[in-house]
Amino acid sequence: MTLRTVGDALSSVSYELPRFADASPNGGIVSGTRRVVTALAAAALLSTAVVAVSANPALAAADQVAAGGYAAVIKRTSYGVPHITASTIGSVAFGQAWAYAEDRFCDLADQIVKVRSERSRYFGPGPGDANLATDFAYANLGLIERAQAQAATMTGDTRDMVNGFVRGYNAFLATKGAARVPGWCAGQAWVKPITAVDLLAYDRDIALLASGGALIFPIAAATPPSTAALAVSKQQVKADVDRLTEQSRAVSSNGWALGADKSQTGKGMLIGNPHFPWEGELRFWESQLTVGGSLNVYGASLGGLPGVQIGFTDKVAWTHTVAAGARYTFYSVNLVPGQPTKYTVDGVPEAMNGKTVTLKVKQPNGSLADVTRTMYSTRYGPVLDLSAIDPSLGWNEFSAITYRDANIDNDKLIPTWLAMARATDTNGLKNAIAANQGIPWVNTIATDSAGNAFYTDSSPTPNLSPASIAEWASNPLNLLDGSNSANAWVNEPGARSPGLVPFARQPQLTRRDYVFNSNDSHWVPNANQFLTGFTPLQGPEGTPLTVRTRQNAKLINGQAKFALADLGPTILSGDTYTASQLAAYTVSACQARGHTPVVVDGTAVDIAPGCAVLAAWDKQMELASRGAVLWRETIGAVVAANPDALNEAGPLFGVPFNPADPTRTPRGAPASPDGILAGLARGMQRMRAVGLPLNVQMSQVQYTIKNGVKIPVPGSTENLGIANMAQYQPAPGTSLEPFMDPGTFVPGSDLTDKGYVVNYGTSFLLTLAYTSSGPSAKCILTYSESGDRSSPNYSDQTQLYSQKRLRDCSYSTTAINADTKSVEVIAATA
Repeated sequence: MTLRTVGDALSSVSYELPRFADASPNGGIVSGTRRVVTALAAAALLSTAVVAVSANPALAAADQVAAGGYAAVIKRTSYGVPHITASTIGSVAFGQAWAYAEDRFCDLADQIVKVRSERSRYFGPGPGDANLATDFAYANLGLIERAQAQAATMTGDTRDMVNGFVRGYNAFLATKGAARVPGWCAGQAWVKPITAVDLLAYDRDIALLASGGALIFPIAAATPPSTAALAVSKQQVKADVDRLTEQSRAVSSNGWALGADKSQTGKGMLIGNPHFPWEGELRFWESQLTVGGSLNVYGASLGGLPGVQIGFTDKVAWTHTVAAGARYTFYSVNLVPGQPTKYTVDGVPEAMNGKTVTLKVKQPNGSLADVTRTMYSTRYGPVLDLSAIDPSLGWNEFSAITYRDANIDNDKLIPTWLAMARATDTNGLKNAIAANQGIPWVNTIATDSAGNAFYTDSSPTPNLSPASIAEWASNPLNLLDGSNSANAWVNEPGARSPGLVPFARQPQLTRRDYVFNSNDSHWVPNANQFLTGFTPLQGPEGTPLTVRTRQNAKLINGQAKFALADLGPTILSGDTYTASQLAAYTVSACQARGHTPVVVDGTAVDIAPGCAVLAAWDKQMELASRGAVLWRETIGAVVAANPDALNEAGPLFGVPFNPADPTRTPRGAPASPDGILAGLARGMQRMRAVGLPLNVQMSQVQYTIKNGVKIPVPGSTENLGIANMAQYQPAPGTSLEPFMDPGTFVPGSDLTDKGYVVNYGTSFLLTLAYTSSGPSAKCILTYSESGDRSSPNYSDQTQLYSQKRLRDCSYSTTAINADTKSVEVIAATA
């Protein structure tokens, strides 16, 4: 065990002890202030290693030093997981920020530059004016102004958490110095202290991930007719809109809550399996926060968001999956002839709000030059340019496109998750959600020690009238006539903000067997109970479920009751819906065809070699499997040629979708093998195009890269119907940190000349069972805790995950003390 210090060690003792210190004027922690450690505290610290690790005397001494400021003890267990203990909410956030900065300092620093609209200042206009576009769009969203208003009025625990987090992050920076912070941003001019306003603006940006945050380029590209526009490409605009409309697929997850009837312990169990990026700002970070008897929560958080967003306590555990509903509405407004910045509502002219923004932009010679633009908004929100989708959806002399955002006023993220962490059962968790309504764009799946399983989609959802809903559903873009005030959002008591659906009218269900979600809408939280009759903006009902959802349902219902030891292997299984339904049929069909070629795209392909590989395949997507890559390419080729093949009877399935049996349909062999044999032929061509043997082992093809080392990654892609996703996502976030190079893609495939480079999939995996002794959990953070390439915790869990191994989540004091690898005691005045 090593007792790590902040600054100089106490010279009067033989152990390297934590040092307590006063705050320096610039936010750091002054070195060499030994006076603050009393003889009693020093004796307690030195008595034994066990006493030192318990940290109670250390925390008491640190509280003395803080003098009403901030003090925390940070114990790191195996794999670098920090367990932060403090006497107040503000202090535990202070410690959380310090520990986070040790691991991921640059992630937040980069994002603060973004929300401040300062990327052009430090990086220049960017390729295709990308930095200019980002800066102008964020200025138009007004996150800084909204954060200023929030900072001036926030009270209680929210205020204390925000201020404590900012203090801890800045104290770490001041102590290390900008040149010595860990990670890719060390020594950069933009590495600076942050403010509460900065943090609140970024937390608001997280809330906008499924709405305004995904419309940055359409906002930036919107320019009145005859006005010079930024050099934003139509491809950038279209990519934003595509990501927005497919948000529940782009950022996906699995969540299971098992109740008493499905658990061998007779108490609740949970699988939290968010599929999130492995690069950029959306990586999770793991910690435990303990404040006396008022808070003890373990789990994962998005960087820069204080608290825990997916995790567990003594009594309740929860996870989230990205929801399928709409967090915004698009509007088209009619313009006043000859006045492109005026529009009409019910025939009455109304001026757009023009916001003149001047940016400092770095020039090639390093100097700064001013660039000024006026950004426009309607009563609904920013004006958009969607001409990349359809030329008529640009800003022309007749009309303009705008949108209203359900999360733009969401200042309840921190209080919602804090209240959830203080709940003692699923009913209390439900009440916490109802009281705050701050969950921004995810479903909640939860369980408790009493054996209840709870599901809700409480995501902010526009509240439209029946007539407006009909208009919204009548066109592919869900575009509403904004010049008709009848299409405004409807105000209703009980909603967090005007115009939203109140929580009481949102989908929710409690059962004693199970609830689950894998990014389909709310309507099938259990194979035996459907939730219907909600606004379609909450998500579709009566429509086919993805093959991943169907596979999850198969896994849940394939076992009568689960033990904790079952959960990890089940959710990480290499079994797929497509292989279980179609592999044997495919082999039979291709064997019957023999060497008779299949003609695809004008080329005759002898599929017999591929057929032999699939016949010998173990029908699993495991790293040791031979034939798995060929199956992935076969199904991928069928879906590329037939986009609805997974959701209806056709080239893949024979039994059509049945809304009365959604978790098991479509299924069964197709009426004709032609489609899947053509897919096999194309799959063989794809593999040969990059020189891969048809029977290549999957571990040779699918990997991530850590410090230049290829680490094989288990799992596969969504289209196969596998629970455990592993794939490449072209835009995993907005960070300017250099991303992995995936290689050159084979046309129509996600296979490249480098194989399958993984930067997305299972991220923080939590498996938990409540027992008579409390919570017992195993977990993994697949890309590891630290973003610092020199840290031993940069790739250690990735190596573990490559073997599909989980580790114990040390939660109890006894478990933490038995596994403590280092201790820091930090204190600073307010």
